[in-house]
Amino acid sequence: ARDRLRKWRDENERKSEDVVDLFISYIGSNLSKLGDEKWVVMEQVAIASMDMHNLPIAEDLIMELKERFPKSERVRLLQIQRLNLLGRHEDAMKGLDAMIDRDPTNSVPYKRKIAILKSLGRTTEAIKELSEYLNRFMSDQEAWSELCDLYLSEGEYNRAVFCAEELVLHTPHNFFVHQRLGDIRYTMGGIENLKLALSYYSQALKLNASSMRSIFGLFLSASSLSTNPRVPPADKKEYTRVVTWAVDQITKRYSGTNVLEDGKAEMLAGVFGALQIQG
Repeated sequence: ARDRLRKWRDENERKSEDVVDLFISYIGSNLSKLGDEKWVVMEQVAIASMDMHNLPIAEDLIMELKERFPKSERVRLLQIQRLNLLGRHEDAMKGLDAMIDRDPTNSVPYKRKIAILKSLGRTTEAIKELSEYLNRFMSDQEAWSELCDLYLSEGEYNRAVFCAEELVLHTPHNFFVHQRLGDIRYTMGGIENLKLALSYYSQALKLNASSMRSIFGLFLSASSLSTNPRVPPADKKEYTRVVTWAVDQITKRYSGTNVLEDGKAEMLAGVFGALQIQG
């Protein structure tokens, strides 16, 4: 049981239900035999217990950890997690603010506060806190992605684009961030945004030729441009070639699969044909 708990810690796996079961069945009555390792085991079990809403176990362990480490920030985080679990969200956030004041370089309390605000549906406040966090931790890619999602949920597409572009700067060889920018630009609409969407989907396909979402993105963006009366005829021909290529790729990749069985091939052809694109 001790080795399994250690393995889960080393591999950063929560396994909350299994951790609590092991504690109840084996570890709890043998904590004193673990030596100094018992403290990190107690922390692991306290977190798992709160995940499982088993407050009696969590509270007993947090109390003992507090007595042993009265000034530990890790123990304070456990206390704050308990407050949040009890629905005392404002108290939890005050505790996180105090941790930030003591050590502004610690990213954990920032993230916990943002997570609480998100869980409460306070998106505007979450965006503000996440923006301030990124002023300090500008290389946090997950935070840029999260901020992008929050802006999208609020319909603030230009700001979402800024966040996605930051991700491109951090990971230029990640096809997904280019594809995501294509999705956002396509959603924004308009000739210039559609052109940008087309370029982002193209780059995504260069990085990952198997991305069907990017192929469909190419198809939709090029289709919209090729049928837009404000697009010059010479450009329309080029976009039509892109549409033709995308249709060919989609048909080939789904050929022989369930997607194109039972008359669905005719349906897909009808969708393509309804766009009335001329070569």
